Amino acid sequence: MHLEKFWFFDSLSPKELEELKQITHKKRFTKGEILFYIGDTPKYLHLLVSGVVKLYKHDIKENEIVLHNLVAPNLIAEIVNFEELSFPANCAFESDGEVYLIEYEAFKEKFLSKNEISLLFIKSLTKKIKALESFINYSITSDSYAKIAKFLYENEDLLGSLKQIKIASLLNIAPETLSRNLAKMKKEKLITKEDGSIKVLDHKKLFAEIS
Repeated sequence: MHLEKFWFFDSLSPKELEELKQITHKKRFTKGEILFYIGDTPKYLHLLVSGVVKLYKHDIKENEIVLHNLVAPNLIAEIVNFEELSFPANCAFESDGEVYLIEYEAFKEKFLSKNEISLLFIKSLTKKIKALESFINYSITSDSYAKIAKFLYENEDLLGSLKQIKIASLLNIAPETLSRNLAKMKKEKLITKEDGSIKVLDHKKLFAEIS
């Protein structure tokens, strides 16, 4: 994914995009790698361009508490940059992925004074709220089979790296419910499972289950 294709920067001119690229670094991460730790001071604006990350903390008994999962493309914890705070949670990769690391001080100096960019921080947060509302509404009005079909259709490139228990967590359904519906989809020849990974066989029929 190129910077100019991300909606957050679609208002920038070609010259501004070139300036942005000068302060941006692309970095690949493998599953399990940490992007940042709780308490770290952010040096970069993080743009997730592929993969899935989790934001999490530990309770007093050292149990992991997942606060949020983000699927690319997405900005990660941008409110921390905007409010100049330290990170309130850890961030780790749930799959292999890539992040654009944008030097925040340079970004702030060159771009944040633009009203369009300041408003886009708000727009990014609004999109996340709307996505959460959409997820809640879809969870209420759709059965598990339709929710699973939607996830498989929209995130096919991640299926090889996510375990079923993580997919169940992302969809807020029981692992047993996921397994039962995947078995049904396999029987209907919508998907197949190879070496534990899910592979979509019939995109057209799978999409029909979403509509």
